[in-house]
Amino acid sequence: MFKTSAKQRRRVRGVVRGAGRGRVIGFYHPSGGDGGGGERVLFAAIAAAQRATEGRDVTCCVYAGATSARGDEPVEDGDELIARARERFGIELRAPINVIRLTRERWARAETYKRCTILGQFIGGAWLGLEALWTFAPDVFVDTVGHAATYPIARYLFGCQTVAYVHYPTVSRDMIARVESGRLMYNNSRLFASSKFLSGLKVLYYRAFAVVYGWCGRSCKCVMVNSSWTKSHIDALWRVDSRVVYPPCNVEDLSKLPLTRPRLNARGTPVKKDKSSIRVVSVGQFRPEKAHVVQIAAWKALKKFKTLSSKIENAILVFVGGCRDEADRERLADLQQSVKDLELQDSVQFHVDVSYDEVKRELSRASIGLHSMIDEHFGICVVEYMAAGAVPVAHASGGPFLDIIRDQHDGPTGFTADSVATFAETLEHLLLMRRTEREEISARARARSDIFSETEFNSNFIDSLVNSGVL
Repeated sequence: MFKTSAKQRRRVRGVVRGAGRGRVIGFYHPSGGDGGGGERVLFAAIAAAQRATEGRDVTCCVYAGATSARGDEPVEDGDELIARARERFGIELRAPINVIRLTRERWARAETYKRCTILGQFIGGAWLGLEALWTFAPDVFVDTVGHAATYPIARYLFGCQTVAYVHYPTVSRDMIARVESGRLMYNNSRLFASSKFLSGLKVLYYRAFAVVYGWCGRSCKCVMVNSSWTKSHIDALWRVDSRVVYPPCNVEDLSKLPLTRPRLNARGTPVKKDKSSIRVVSVGQFRPEKAHVVQIAAWKALKKFKTLSSKIENAILVFVGGCRDEADRERLADLQQSVKDLELQDSVQFHVDVSYDEVKRELSRASIGLHSMIDEHFGICVVEYMAAGAVPVAHASGGPFLDIIRDQHDGPTGFTADSVATFAETLEHLLLMRRTEREEISARARARSDIFSETEFNSNFIDSLVNSGVL
């Protein structure tokens, strides 16, 4: 069935378990290497498990794909995995960690399936999970990528205690509602949006999938979700009582940045007050759901306001993000062309696939952080804006609206918007605001970001495992 022979499986089991006969916690994350929030959750979860089981006969292993979606070099062994965690996220892992390489990761990728993508990924994910567990079945199977088809396989076929950390539901009530209403979006093409018959078929497809998806979810002994928005959907679909465990954000490091921004021009050179440019940063991969087009449209609307002042005229929008694949690179090229077509090239900059130090540098310069994704499941970059001292402006939905940007007793910690016009108006309000007033909001935002720290994640992640009887 798979290339792994019985002899190879015995060898893997011997390497993973080592000389001891203790328990093994397997972290299933075949898409590792993408450098996003999901990978940070993986490494933080491993670190938390290692600390919680220190002194006990417990070993960790990671199921990794042959390559990342970006085409990075695969992780060959535990030492490389430990180095990647340290270099990319500043997370310290302890040896030994064993890496189990999977060969069928592409089966679970969206780009593999041009039609019926959700179903294709679901079935492909089941085969990928079966390959992982056939090679080695741990005592505790922790999924951090959302391959729900692996849960009943792990539990019923291989006897693992299954744990799910869910970043977003594969299908949700919101998705079904959008198809029913004929709303055009990145995951509902014009062909379906314009046809009642095709929309009806797609709704039936989604509803049938939701039934299977819910059954798979109920195979888990412990279910964690990353936000209140995700919890509402997962609890309804899976009929469970999941626990909200906010993902680990880089709060501790970013909070060290000064709240007062340096006075710089568009090129980043120090200048006097009347020549300075207020910088607005947008951090995120160039994926369709991140809605960068909305941000560019809002920026154009802002530049056309009749109340144009030097603050708005000199303001700079800085995109900082990565490309996972060729589709993302094409999308980036389209965005850059749109900037030229709208004659915004003097006030919009792109920093692509840059290092963490470069991201941190841009966050330290920005007074405002922009995020426009609808129904963002959580919004790690929004928390990073807050910790770094940039006032967040995010879409009024999902995690940013329900969990992150919450007014405090002494004032707001950020702002939300729901259209091109309201994004532009909010940006205008912040750009024209007195510097001291903006810094007061930044200080409140930074204080609130503490609840999304890595320390909080570690504590809540382990509490969930202990309370469910997994540890």
